[in-house]
Amino acid sequence: MKKQIIWWKDKKLMAGFILVLSSFVLGTYGKFLFIVKFYEPVKRITGVSIYVFSWILFFAGVFLVGWETVKIMQQKIHHHVKDTAKKAYNHAKGLPRKGYEIARDFHKKSVKKIKSIQK
Repeated sequence: MKKQIIWWKDKKLMAGFILVLSSFVLGTYGKFLFIVKFYEPVKRITGVSIYVFSWILFFAGVFLVGWETVKIMQQKIHHHVKDTAKKAYNHAKGLPRKGYEIARDFHKKSVKKIKSIQK
């Protein structure tokens, strides 16, 4: 059985998360430079360059986060299914006994009513 992943202790996952966040910050700054300083050619080229670089960071971060997140999701699904199956089994195990008791009580009530009517 594989060891469970703790997301804040996983270096790849944290690096990917930081890359994604920094790409959003750089992308916003690059758009800001491109839009606000549109008539200054150096600022416009710098804004586009920063914006393109932010996309590169974003895809690198998604790549790093992606595989680690898939592993975490698989582990959570496995544990959730295992726990749910155990709960369902324990619940289903008691159903025949419960059904028997309900039927027995229903029979006793109906016999009691029939006896009370016949008297």
